[in-house]
Amino acid sequence: MRTTMPATTTATATALAFAALLTATATGCGPGAGSAARPAASSAKPDPLAGRDPAAVLRAAYEETAKAENKNALVKRTIGDREISAALTFEGDSGCWGKVTVARAGTGEILMEGGRLSFKGDEGFLRDQFRDPTASYPDSGQGWIDARTSDPSVAHLRTLCAAARPDRAFPAEPTAVRREPDARQNGKPVAVFSSKAPDGTEITDHVLLDAVPYLVKHAQQGPDAGSVEYTGVRGPAGTVSQAPPSLASES
Repeated sequence: MRTTMPATTTATATALAFAALLTATATGCGPGAGSAARPAASSAKPDPLAGRDPAAVLRAAYEETAKAENKNALVKRTIGDREISAALTFEGDSGCWGKVTVARAGTGEILMEGGRLSFKGDEGFLRDQFRDPTASYPDSGQGWIDARTSDPSVAHLRTLCAAARPDRAFPAEPTAVRREPDARQNGKPVAVFSSKAPDGTEITDHVLLDAVPYLVKHAQQGPDAGSVEYTGVRGPAGTVSQAPPSLASES
């Protein structure tokens, strides 16, 4: 005897089959289908330095930074037996001013313009400046003390201000210039270059990859080890680069 399924049971089975078909269709055609097999579209910008000679790029970065109208920088240098750090502002070809700290000595200020270099500071700073124990030196409350930039006694302060002109202060003919893995500055890519000075001193430069290729940081090893980290560079077009307090490796 043939058994007939109730109408309600037949309708339910049909609905379930239709739902299963829709689910299978959605799974096969949805945005996730085959995603493992399809590479994601790259949003990375083209490398503006691709194919360019690293030495030429580095020289251009030195020159562009030197031409900038105004620069702020953190300068650290070992000059003889002095370890010096300074927060300086550079303007034009010779304008330089800011605070200077000589490790284990004291803190002062410098102002260089044209052929004159003026400075003042606390007792420790002045005692370090006038190192002859038999000589007298001005009282720390006297104010600014003027000297010619050619005076050997202010050579270490003049060296700090020379960082304003990287095309002059840094080696004219670095050798073995090589581009290293990029770093990032506040989310922006920074090109890293290694090179050697004519005397073999190892140098590392960080160059901004966004807009004008300003220097972000210059560091060198050796007896006169030190670094210049530009915290702000304003060029003729008003372009500003902002350097980070530290640089992390590109991940």
